[in-house]
Amino acid sequence: MTRGTLVVVWLLAGYAGGGRLASSQSPRGGVTRLGAADAYGPGITTVSAGQVQFTLARPAHVIVLRVAQDGGIEPILPRAGEPTQYEAGLHGVEGPPLDATGGSPVHEPVLRSAEALARAGRRAPPPGADLGDSVSTPPAFWLVIVSDVATNASEVRTRLQAMKLEFPSVKAELEALPKALVAKRAGSWAAYYAPAGR
Repeated sequence: MTRGTLVVVWLLAGYAGGGRLASSQSPRGGVTRLGAADAYGPGITTVSAGQVQFTLARPAHVIVLRVAQDGGIEPILPRAGEPTQYEAGLHGVEGPPLDATGGSPVHEPVLRSAEALARAGRRAPPPGADLGDSVSTPPAFWLVIVSDVATNASEVRTRLQAMKLEFPSVKAELEALPKALVAKRAGSWAAYYAPAGR
């Protein structure tokens, strides 16, 4: 099945599943948006430790990273030899499981249907929600970068290796990565990040 076919299947599964996925068209609290986010749509709609689901309002070249609390960066998309551009619509990607330290072994990510993502994912809390004492530090964050310029898997790795990866916080790192990977080359870009959960 091609990626385009999977997108259509995911969209149909969202509508067939009572609209659960199709109705999740706006970013929830807990998702930070950078750059020209409105130009590319809602971005991240559902997250879990091993999966991220995002919606694009228009075609875009996509980079997906998982960034650990210790600053480790795990490139998930693009994969070597695969196109970097995704059509408008709902997309989902699964990364390898996180280990106890918040990192993950290197494995190829596995694409899942929207229905499977909905069953496993969780919604981010609404803005201003009182999270109380139950809040714990997430083991990692999902970072979805979209732009009008292609960046293949090899180029992502090369640009990451060339970066000075010393940041005062994970937030500073999450905000610096899109700028280093695409901002200087793209006419238009956006980035979305959210805690990956446990």
